[in-house]
Amino acid sequence: MRLAYAADLHGNVALYRALLDLAAESGAQAVVVGGDLLPHEPRADRAVHSQRSFIEREIRPLLERFHSTHPAVDVFLLAGNDDWAAAIAGLADLETDRLAYALHGRTFSLNQSGLWIAGYACVPPTPFSMKDYERPDAGSRRAASFGRAYISNATGLVPLEQWQFDERQQIATELAELAMLSEPTHTIYVCHTPPADTPLDLMAGQRHVGSHGLRAFIEQHQPPLTLHGHIHEAPALSGQYACQIGATWCINPGRDPQRLQAVTFDSDDLAGTLKHTIYGPP
Repeated sequence: MRLAYAADLHGNVALYRALLDLAAESGAQAVVVGGDLLPHEPRADRAVHSQRSFIEREIRPLLERFHSTHPAVDVFLLAGNDDWAAAIAGLADLETDRLAYALHGRTFSLNQSGLWIAGYACVPPTPFSMKDYERPDAGSRRAASFGRAYISNATGLVPLEQWQFDERQQIATELAELAMLSEPTHTIYVCHTPPADTPLDLMAGQRHVGSHGLRAFIEQHQPPLTLHGHIHEAPALSGQYACQIGATWCINPGRDPQRLQAVTFDSDDLAGTLKHTIYGPP
């Protein structure tokens, strides 16, 4: 099965168009966006409304046009730590119309390929104020932004205290629950965070900021493929957008606001067909 994948589009309509064009040109049977779907709104009083309206104002028309000519291609959208959960709830309307499917915490069968696709949006603690999709992670730093940390609900933003964050389930626990929804060795996992201590989670200063819980999950279950984002600059800094943990291929295509960074590949011949829009084959 051929897939087209990108992450961290952050509400850039031109990048959405480019990804859908890439899917059409490459003959992809599914399109996946791996987190940080929506534009960042700095005003707290408009944060949720602005992101949710983007789904209807921009994403819906794009998908309606795409599906008018490619009705058999499924589109899967995963939230990320720069998306408000109350805004992401608007994806349900797209799903009702079979335009796209929200991935976080769910699994879907990929047609007749024998594969499943599953999604997990949460990342280890960050210095940022948006906490809907952050979780504690063994081996990672504690979040340092409390005092200006928020989660979202239907009425807007609500402060989140450190103790409330610390009581959340860890990434490893939530991934273990997700693994029960399909057979991991036949599942592509789309996780916004990359695994720790790989070329895919490298930041400036040679810091690795990926999830230790996710890396342990990959080492234990050895899924065929995991798809990531979150750390935009990792491929440019490390020189790699793909690596292997045991038998598992892991990919973070990176992000450039001026040009699409995405990959296409066939699920039954990943090593032979994987291609990046900028860097080419791995």
